Amino acid sequence: MSAALPFRLVAGALLGLVLTVVFFLALPAVAWAEDAQVDPNPVRPGAQVDVVATCPAGVRSASISATSLDGASNMPMLASAKNPREWSVTLTIPAETQPGTYALGGTCGDGTGFTATVTVATVLGPMGGGGSTMRGPSATLLITGSLLLVASIAVRRLARR
Repeated sequence: MSAALPFRLVAGALLGLVLTVVFFLALPAVAWAEDAQVDPNPVRPGAQVDVVATCPAGVRSASISATSLDGASNMPMLASAKNPREWSVTLTIPAETQPGTYALGGTCGDGTGFTATVTVATVLGPMGGGGSTMRGPSATLLITGSLLLVASIAVRRLARR
């Protein structure tokens, strides 16, 4: 191996690092508020959830998009009487909503954004899982995971040689 090769590798790595830093400093800053809180979460189809977002001080409005739940795209939120930075809305989960995780996005009046995640649970079985709907650990997943772990250790040992 020539002496120039390690120098080229180090120089290339340093150049990549400098370009990455310059790229991120040149990007315009996107302001995001904190993630919104959803209660209750998880929720069953047909039930209601309260979404509470925290916006920067002095904001005069906030809205949320519930299109992922077949709701409106620009629903106004109400200011909290207790905390001037909090904005809330009550959403009804449509009865026909399939179980899964749904993302909601919103915007504070100053342009900062926030996200919320709603988990819609199945109407069968207990909300927390377990109980009669749980059959215990999946033998297939345990075996597959174990084989992948062994394979990764073997590849790492072969790479060291």
